[in-house]
Amino acid sequence: MRGKIGSTSPLKRREQTEVKIESNLVTIYIGDSRQGWVQSYQSLLELSTDERFSKDVQVIVDINDVRQAGEPLNGFGGVANPVKLPGLYERCASILNKAIGRQLNSVECCLLIDQAAVTIVAGNIRRSAGIRQSSSEDDLFADAKANLWQQDENGNWRIDPERDALRMANHSRVFHYKPTLEECINAVRKQYYSGEGAIQWAGEAVARANCDLLKNHEQKVDFLKAYALGKAKDWLQQHYPQIPEIEREHRLARYGLNPCGR
Repeated sequence: MRGKIGSTSPLKRREQTEVKIESNLVTIYIGDSRQGWVQSYQSLLELSTDERFSKDVQVIVDINDVRQAGEPLNGFGGVANPVKLPGLYERCASILNKAIGRQLNSVECCLLIDQAAVTIVAGNIRRSAGIRQSSSEDDLFADAKANLWQQDENGNWRIDPERDALRMANHSRVFHYKPTLEECINAVRKQYYSGEGAIQWAGEAVARANCDLLKNHEQKVDFLKAYALGKAKDWLQQHYPQIPEIEREHRLARYGLNPCGR
């Protein structure tokens, strides 16, 4: 981290983020705008998989152009509160550095997104209302918020600081087959103890998101039977052959548009 928030005069501030690369040294100049914040965050993520770097990359984040807390935000009201912004890059870098040489797991991906949410809602202007979805077979994701609160040696309760950001969103496991009674009971039990562990029957969500095609109850039931058998794509092709392949794929991926969590 380099510089001090608000040190650049308003007329000289960058609005867009700039990235300068010199060998393995990268400097990210954060732009003083909503787009600038997003660009700086995205640039850091992109650097983590940039194949042009043959060895460790050193990243400097310059915060001089960011307006200080309390300054008005033009265009959508409110005032700036960048109190969490400098720490965002350090927190994200810590997550990325632990995954060198391998793919990120589902919980690490959630944390990267949630760290951005923590930064945005720091001003208490609005809450975060994210939803994270993962495979029904992803046990790591399913237990991500288990025992989030822990007791220290003195009996004091505290939240696990490495997982605190997970509170920015609800977690739902997606079932592409109809969950069994036992799976439903286990999910409700998990929700009772932690408030988390929602499950989603993707077939129902996809059906609701394609109500323009499933125009009556009989069609919907027939489609859901096909979905449960893994033949939803064939069903769409048979009943709506005029729909292009790319549109069929998009329609079957619409369970994120209508979570239907329970």
